[in-house]
Amino acid sequence: MTQTKRLNKQELRRINLRWIWNAQIGWNYERMQGLGYLTTMLPLIEKLYGDQPALKKKALQAHSVFFNTTPAMGDIIVGMNVAIEEEMAETGAGIDIASSMKTALMGPFAGVGDTIFSMIPGAVFGSIAATMAKEGSIVGIMIWEVWLIAVLLLRFKLYDIGYQQGAKIVNTLSGIKETITAAASVLGLTVVGGMIATMVKFPLKTLTVSLGIDPQTGEMLMQEFPLQKYMDSIMPGLMPALFAVLCYWMLGKKWMNSNRLILTVLLLAIVLASLGIVEV
Repeated sequence: MTQTKRLNKQELRRINLRWIWNAQIGWNYERMQGLGYLTTMLPLIEKLYGDQPALKKKALQAHSVFFNTTPAMGDIIVGMNVAIEEEMAETGAGIDIASSMKTALMGPFAGVGDTIFSMIPGAVFGSIAATMAKEGSIVGIMIWEVWLIAVLLLRFKLYDIGYQQGAKIVNTLSGIKETITAAASVLGLTVVGGMIATMVKFPLKTLTVSLGIDPQTGEMLMQEFPLQKYMDSIMPGLMPALFAVLCYWMLGKKWMNSNRLILTVLLLAIVLASLGIVEV
């Protein structure tokens, strides 16, 4: 079939930028990123189906349905859908195919994208920034800015990959999706484990207990119990690890959220310090 409605480079990049800008702006609980996806695709819909009211209506409805994935991974899906609809612009068959593809891919892509673009940066860059901040350096905060710039540049490339590959992207990524997710998860868990050991502090105090009066000297007999030393002899970093497990367990309860957990930790620290159980 002769392709008569191919978008030029400027139009393609404009769609890419519209997704970067609109993906989360119109987020809502009913369709999540559906409104952002629709506004992203408006130039494509007008270019391909502007003179075909029936197909235009169909495209508007198809691109306004529920959609939700990691925004950076959404660039691949947007690019892929643009390519598919361009290929079948005359009949409009690409609308159904693109709609099915984006519905099928948004979940798996979210699993990969959330790991790469959310979990890993938070663990790796967050730990570096926190360590630098603890040492009085402001350089750590710039790490986040560098990462955001790198992600922005990467999103242009992801969109281009999606557009160039079209529907073939499914077969291209299917073999490496699980490997990427597993490797990123291992890295994230390793970094989080290192953060717990180095950043979480739970220093137990040395307890001094009275054993009574020495009958010979009349002096008070005192016995010290270095709790931290005892715990370190069992396993160094045991208390921070147990405390992290406790926090993780509480976050799994319906009555707990991140804000309540922060307040709970603060109150617990004040109480334990007041009772002389932990060092201040």
